[in-house]
Amino acid sequence: MHLHAHSLDQYGGGIPNCANDQEILFPGIDPREPIVFGRLKTCVSPVPAAASDEQLMKESLSALTRHNIFAVTTGPLDAVRSWRAAAPERIIPAHAFGDPGAPSAEEFRHLVSNGELALFAEVSPQYQDMMASDPSLEPYFALAEDMDVPVGIHLGEGPVGGPYWATPAYRARLSSPLQLEDILTRHPRLRLYVMHYGSPLVDEMIALLFAHPQVYVDIAGNDWAQPRPHFYAQLRRLVEAGFIKRIMWGSDQMVWPSAIAIAIDTIEQATFLSDDQKRDIFYNNAARFLRFTPEDIARHHRR
Repeated sequence: MHLHAHSLDQYGGGIPNCANDQEILFPGIDPREPIVFGRLKTCVSPVPAAASDEQLMKESLSALTRHNIFAVTTGPLDAVRSWRAAAPERIIPAHAFGDPGAPSAEEFRHLVSNGELALFAEVSPQYQDMMASDPSLEPYFALAEDMDVPVGIHLGEGPVGGPYWATPAYRARLSSPLQLEDILTRHPRLRLYVMHYGSPLVDEMIALLFAHPQVYVDIAGNDWAQPRPHFYAQLRRLVEAGFIKRIMWGSDQMVWPSAIAIAIDTIEQATFLSDDQKRDIFYNNAARFLRFTPEDIARHHRR
């Protein structure tokens, strides 16, 4: 439910990142020192980025085929088109509204009508120091409800130390899932899922899921880029609260293709999940949320 078709330039030229198959630490820094990503998040063996944009697409699409993944893929429209052209059976196209320079609501309507978009994601007002309920986004939520287009919205952590280097307008206080309540009650037929489940505000996410049964979450990024014991504690909390049928897997793969396999392994190694629960997270819940037909499901199982 969460893959990126981006370029290396959008992620610092392809800096390495730490994955949760090893110990991850977030050491503090002296504010007089320059911000260096590799010192904000440390591990023994950082995962390398792809060597080029071409390799990024090739290695990511190869991972989708190898693991039989059908990926909701977001990013610049031209990039999503290119990835979809290269793997039309694997890529489910998405694009975010509300970003600077994004298409208008009517342009989004056209993109959906002609089959170029299936979802609106990753909607990220948090990176603009903006509430999800900002009036400027209302036409898009109304359009999504009217056209029955699912919306994936980012709530939760961004890049570590982001306000000081990568994402100056990001604010952690805007992680709260409860800001979505007015949107949901105003648009009760809206299909909405919260990317990163509003981590680390899991209790607020549970409150939202309980009050609004149409809402789902994805666990993308958290399932490979956060310390694994920390992620397991959060996932167990959601499962024990009764929401196993509304949790969807994703990788949030940006420029580190090997993260896809690590995100899969994280769920496969979760001893507190049954095989049926793992299958729900990997496929069944997303199939229900995306309203796959019996023919879609049969085709996916044959691959």
